[in-house]
Amino acid sequence: MIIIISWSQKLQLLDYTNPQFDLASGTQTSGGNSLWDSQLGFFGRINYNFKERYLFEANLRYDGTSKFPKDLQWRWYPSFSFGWRVMEEPWMAFAKPALTSLKLRGSWGSIGDQSVSNTLYVPTMSGANSYWLHGGARDTYFGTPAAVSSIITWQDIVTLNVGIDVSLFNGALSASFDWYQRDTKNMIVPGEGFSYTFGTTAPQGNFGSLRTNGWEVSLNFGHQFASGFRITASAALSDALTHITKYGSTTSINAWYEGKEYGEIWGYQVDRLYQNDDFVYENGKLVTMKTSDGYTVNQLSDPNAPTQGKLQTSSNFKFGPGDVKFKDLNGDGVINNGSQLIDDYGDLSVIGNTTPRYEYSFRIGMEYKGVDFSVFFQGVGKRDMWGASPLAIPGFNSSDGAMSKVIAQDFWYETYDASGDVIDSNYDAFYPRAYNLGASSTGNNMQVSDRYLLNMAYLRMKNLTIGYTMPRQLTRKAMINNVRIYVSLENFLTFDKLRGLPIDPEEIAGYSLLNRDNYNSSRTGVGVPTFKSASVGLQLTF
Repeated sequence: MIIIISWSQKLQLLDYTNPQFDLASGTQTSGGNSLWDSQLGFFGRINYNFKERYLFEANLRYDGTSKFPKDLQWRWYPSFSFGWRVMEEPWMAFAKPALTSLKLRGSWGSIGDQSVSNTLYVPTMSGANSYWLHGGARDTYFGTPAAVSSIITWQDIVTLNVGIDVSLFNGALSASFDWYQRDTKNMIVPGEGFSYTFGTTAPQGNFGSLRTNGWEVSLNFGHQFASGFRITASAALSDALTHITKYGSTTSINAWYEGKEYGEIWGYQVDRLYQNDDFVYENGKLVTMKTSDGYTVNQLSDPNAPTQGKLQTSSNFKFGPGDVKFKDLNGDGVINNGSQLIDDYGDLSVIGNTTPRYEYSFRIGMEYKGVDFSVFFQGVGKRDMWGASPLAIPGFNSSDGAMSKVIAQDFWYETYDASGDVIDSNYDAFYPRAYNLGASSTGNNMQVSDRYLLNMAYLRMKNLTIGYTMPRQLTRKAMINNVRIYVSLENFLTFDKLRGLPIDPEEIAGYSLLNRDNYNSSRTGVGVPTFKSASVGLQLTF
């Protein structure tokens, strides 16, 4: 048990047998709390090696935690691994010396996860002090007791892995490949199917499961020539994808549902920007009409063209020239999101995913006659994000005066002379006509869509180092074993697909070195970026 105590004034405990500051009335000037949990585990291991060819290992854990009801606190968790050193087989002699090593391996194992609250199975009530005063003290009130599950227990993580390791030419070239499948079973999630009139939140229980499939491959090369020139190189590439395999009876595309791909982004697909000839005019003004779904819109010149009145989220906004024209994917003549259920999502579709895909890196190093050079790159092949800041969304808090230069230079507009003739325009713009969205990152033209989704794929040079080590026969005269001078650059080059937007492609909204929780209201690109740095150094070894 952990007890936190701090000084407080003018507080009156409501229950002296449960002395917690949160359960007291009066003026609180400090706080305190008590926490409790305990874990205990036992494990055993067996290893077996037969002729340096067949390797076997078995583990068995018996873990317990105080976070679950007494009869569900303990669980058994086994794991096994197997390796076959194929090159040790007599019949593989034909492959030597080109093939130095070949190993096949596999493993299966389970482990328990109890990183949850220790009161999930305890019906608790939350309390707070109201703003009403009686007798000079604020009243204390409590909410409805939480609904709980009495059979809540461990979450199980089961992993299957198979791999191969290969080494060629006495280790000059090596490679490894891994494929894995990780199942999170009995995942603790809120129950589904509860009515809004239930009176409290749904109880949490072991109602969910998810599966991750992934693979990793790596290559390494190293060789020193007779001249003394040495080169090394390495590269790695990995990918993983997670799907929800069980999650109650959820059917909303905005929630977890069975079959959902973790990180998926639903949105509209953009056709193009509307132009002047897409609309009907009378005396030089746009003509409005009432649509079949009850919205007032600017009348389209093509009577069969789909309307998108439901996407007009401001009373003073109607789609017109320079605005975004979305695609009618279901062909019903109106652009909308249906019921946002997995069997009725209107014209929405999965347009991207926030999960980093195809993460890669490579390093090259060279040494020759005291000169050393190394460069390291890393990147992500695919990652999407819907922005939420003036840096990414045109019209986001326009009154603040902040806007990306890229947006300001490439939006749809037309200007007129005194007689009403167009004298300047940008009909082929990427961004729609100017409009103030206020503090919202979605709405009107900026519905979540594929056209304005941020492509966060990138390649970045993380480090470049050039050094020179002086010959030892010279440094020994000064009683120094080693002298090395070097120049190092960090994060100096970045290649991305953000079209010039001032956003770090490694951005994680709401995360910053200064504050990891909702930093700058989680606005995209306004956290602390990756720093560029250059350094010059001298290393002396005596």
